[in-house]
Amino acid sequence: MKLNKIGGGALLLMTALFNTSPAKAQEESEAMKKGEAAYHKMNLKEATKQFREAIRQEPTNAKAHQRLGAVLAAMEDYDTAILECKQSIKLDGKSFLPHVVLGQILANQGKVQEAMVEFQEACKLKPTSFRSHMDLGFACTHLGKVDEAIAAYKKASELNDKDASPLINLGVLLAQQGKYPQAIEAEQQAIALDKKVPESYINLGNIYAESGDTQSAVQAFKDALKIAPNHPNALSGLGWMLEKQGDYKGAIENQRKALKTVPNFSPAKRRLATALAASGDSKQAEAEFKGAIQLAPRDVTAHVEYAQFLEKQGQKQSALAEYKKALEIKPDSKIALEAMNKLEKTK
Repeated sequence: MKLNKIGGGALLLMTALFNTSPAKAQEESEAMKKGEAAYHKMNLKEATKQFREAIRQEPTNAKAHQRLGAVLAAMEDYDTAILECKQSIKLDGKSFLPHVVLGQILANQGKVQEAMVEFQEACKLKPTSFRSHMDLGFACTHLGKVDEAIAAYKKASELNDKDASPLINLGVLLAQQGKYPQAIEAEQQAIALDKKVPESYINLGNIYAESGDTQSAVQAFKDALKIAPNHPNALSGLGWMLEKQGDYKGAIENQRKALKTVPNFSPAKRRLATALAASGDSKQAEAEFKGAIQLAPRDVTAHVEYAQFLEKQGQKQSALAEYKKALEIKPDSKIALEAMNKLEKTK
């Protein structure tokens, strides 16, 4: 299932840059006004020039440092941007904006733990900041802090009940906890807010699939394809459900369509392998399993499903090796452990 993520570059940082009341804007220097006007037009060089001039005129202007940090981040000058954000925080410890920008920069650098601390501080300083709670939710999700992520997305949804994004992400997390009715409700609420986002329908399809409601999952994936006819996740999801319904021809067709759109889409390749195996084409199935593992060597599901295939082919030693590989990647994989133990008893 797909989460709406923290993005990168200029478009991301605009949310943090332009959050100024008209009253404050009237008190700003000419350089500050020119800087913000230039940034609105995405003229980053001119914006940088003007914000630097504002800082030259007022070295202790925390807002100018925050603005410059955001612009430099948009230009991918992350080291200098971080210094500017930290200077802004030093000058004004009550402003949440530099923490948001700094957190976004750190997240985009892969320093998610550090980013989370900044987002937490931003939320503390301004509890009504939608952006801060969204970014905190993503950081917590990335770090496996599911309960904290759910709380952040719920708060974000309360702060902006017209935006579908927090609900889309909330549904994914609730499904991870096995709370399928609540997860379904979250995705349906997201769809009610915005019917043109295919990820909502895809997430809904995945949740229905995990909960065992194959028919509803099929419909959700078909609804996604009405919006995005070549979406690989929707095509692969539909193929996955058709296989469960015994429509192997339809399953194979949809997985191949997904792979035509994205040739290195490993879930589709893995699902194509299982559909081919179910249809009786063992030779091609084995080739696809190997291809899926080559594309995603750490895909536990691929190793387990390949092992199950090998086991049915009577290749017990090879199957055992695949189960062991799955457990090397994820030692707590219940399905791999149970299958391996069962197989070892029959040896």
